[in-house]
Amino acid sequence: MTSPEERPLAPNDPWASLVDRSIREWDAPNRNMFRIARDFLQANTSLDDFLCSPRELPLFWFFQRRETFLSQTTLTKWSRDRLDDYVLLPALNGFVLRSECFFVSHFWLTSNDPDPDGKYLRLLQQELEPQSWSYIWVDWTCIPQHPRTEREQAYFLRGLETMPGIIRNCGFIWFYPPFEPRLWILYEIAEYSLTCDGGIENFDDIKEFLEHIKEMQEVGVRATLSKHGYRCADDLDKECLTSLLEFLCILRRLRLDVEDIRKLMDRMTWSTRTHTVICGTLDGVVELCRFDGTLKLNGECHTFTPFPRWEDSKYFSAINTISHE
Repeated sequence: MTSPEERPLAPNDPWASLVDRSIREWDAPNRNMFRIARDFLQANTSLDDFLCSPRELPLFWFFQRRETFLSQTTLTKWSRDRLDDYVLLPALNGFVLRSECFFVSHFWLTSNDPDPDGKYLRLLQQELEPQSWSYIWVDWTCIPQHPRTEREQAYFLRGLETMPGIIRNCGFIWFYPPFEPRLWILYEIAEYSLTCDGGIENFDDIKEFLEHIKEMQEVGVRATLSKHGYRCADDLDKECLTSLLEFLCILRRLRLDVEDIRKLMDRMTWSTRTHTVICGTLDGVVELCRFDGTLKLNGECHTFTPFPRWEDSKYFSAINTISHE
């Protein structure tokens, strides 16, 4: 592990403790990236400053610590009063690794709590307790939930936008109830399985989703979603997830190298305001226009549903009112 420069802790300051604990636990191979991340994180003097950091600055993800996850009886809702439960990992290369981090894919059993009785938490704990890992990401636990302050809303938006990067770089774990056509679940499985070499194991509770991912690549995303009645509570979420699924299916149909697929998906994750992205691959130069819905490679143009602009979403309404001074 790499030790940060010594910095005095304010007494009983949960934010300062979180910052110092996080930096102590980073194990980044790139010293320059480590220094950049450390300096940006230490520049935030409070949680509220951190939550509404300008979009141009590096993002840090809340991850719940192993000991906290394994000891709880129900999934813990994100809270500014529980900062001791977390570390902050930079959303930069080399900090979030499958050997250390898990992403939990889960159904929401109620609108107010995804697993109110802790039934699926206990299954996850039994599966994960014998394994070697350090941190875990659950949306309910790791991004601010309703009701949110304006600053929490700002961080929530960035967390939602960049969740694909978490899925791609973490181990993937789930225990699903009997099948329901949930679009978020389908997307999460597709994001993980279509951006790695090994795919994903075909257990009974995931079998239908995997069949539908294969079907999407053969007959199209919208036809598959319509046929099986996939649903999503928010219309803009549905638009964005549909575009992501179509884009993923194009990349797989083009038989691009998995590393090139991951690189292109990274560009989609981190260039959410950029109209045109140029990216070199083993098969040639890709020109991607997310808001036009086009991908050009070797003189051929492939189309997908243009991505919606997050600025138009219900989530974005409060962001521009927040001062970054």
